[in-house]
Amino acid sequence: MTVEQAQREVLSRVQPLGSETVGISCALYRTLAVPITCDLDYPPFDRSVMDGFAVRSADVRETPVTLRVVGQIPAGQITTQRLGAGEAMQINTGAAIPSGADAVVRVEVTEPVDDGRSVLISESVSTGKFISRRGAHAQAGDVALKAGTLITPSEIAVATTAGGAELTVYCRPKVAVLATGNELVDVDTTPVGAQIRNSNQYSLCDLIRTSQADPVSLGTVGDDRDALRAKIEEGLEDDVLCITGGISMGAFDFVPEVLEQCGVTFHVRKMSIKPGRPTIFGTTNRGTLVFALPGNPVSAFVGFEVLVRPALSALCGRSHIERPVKAILDGKLTATTNRRSYFPVSVHIDDDGAMVAKPLSWGGSGDPVGMGGADGFATRAAESPGAVEGDRVDVLLFGRW
Repeated sequence: MTVEQAQREVLSRVQPLGSETVGISCALYRTLAVPITCDLDYPPFDRSVMDGFAVRSADVRETPVTLRVVGQIPAGQITTQRLGAGEAMQINTGAAIPSGADAVVRVEVTEPVDDGRSVLISESVSTGKFISRRGAHAQAGDVALKAGTLITPSEIAVATTAGGAELTVYCRPKVAVLATGNELVDVDTTPVGAQIRNSNQYSLCDLIRTSQADPVSLGTVGDDRDALRAKIEEGLEDDVLCITGGISMGAFDFVPEVLEQCGVTFHVRKMSIKPGRPTIFGTTNRGTLVFALPGNPVSAFVGFEVLVRPALSALCGRSHIERPVKAILDGKLTATTNRRSYFPVSVHIDDDGAMVAKPLSWGGSGDPVGMGGADGFATRAAESPGAVEGDRVDVLLFGRW
């Protein structure tokens, strides 16, 4: 199955979770389930966008001209005094325009006269100059943020302006993570003999956090059917179960067999991808999504990015799949076989503003050390020729970009 076919199989079986209401201080990187509408006009009054003087434009058509200063308006205050002919009021940025005024003169083109009791204006202004009218940016009842919007710091500013003290957002998925294999030991254990440290448990949990979901670590289980079944049954109680290892053709690869015994229906068994070909996606009757990824760390990483992350986004109310971007290659990539291939690359922006991808030196799917410093994967279609320095290549960027 191609990557695109596998992604369609996954997304066709994913629906957003339920919603909950949270305070705006807890809404960062959540997804809106209900639109936010403005509770009032913004700005809520005609306001100055400059420090200077509120004037009648008719009084400053010909300059220089001297006007009498009859008041001062700081931000946050409203004056009931009406501006008359030949008069000006000192005004601060953000302050409300007084009645009678229809323009603002910048302070930079003025000089105080008679100890500030008058002001000399050397530049004319037209009606409405440097005034932001009430409702110019949004009006009461307007949709400020649509459902499905990811709340980033810029959306927090919008929601706050619209009066969104509480937001209705999609619930965060709970993702059980299970690593399998007799060879695995934890990070604080020194491997002996044929043992290796369990990097997948930690990297997958953090990848899940970057997908705005909550990981539930099930730890490690050896190659034992009964112990594996107990852990899988525990993980199937969550929204998503993500397993690494035990899914290939080895004598101790029990995961597919046990998943089927636990009622998991398979929709993806293998992908035409390198690394990560033996990848499984399935579902249960209660709707739990199950991803069984290869045990090799880079293969598990690739499988997460192309299948698990899109599924978690959809569960959170976002159906967009991150697409590769174009970058200039700084190095070489080998020709591909009959599978779409992924190569770890570091990425930077050059002096001309172009994105540049530099292939990393890595030893294949079992080399997590070679992934250090990677910002994404250069992805090449099946049967592609080798790529050389200066070629434009597709890069699937990681979440930090």
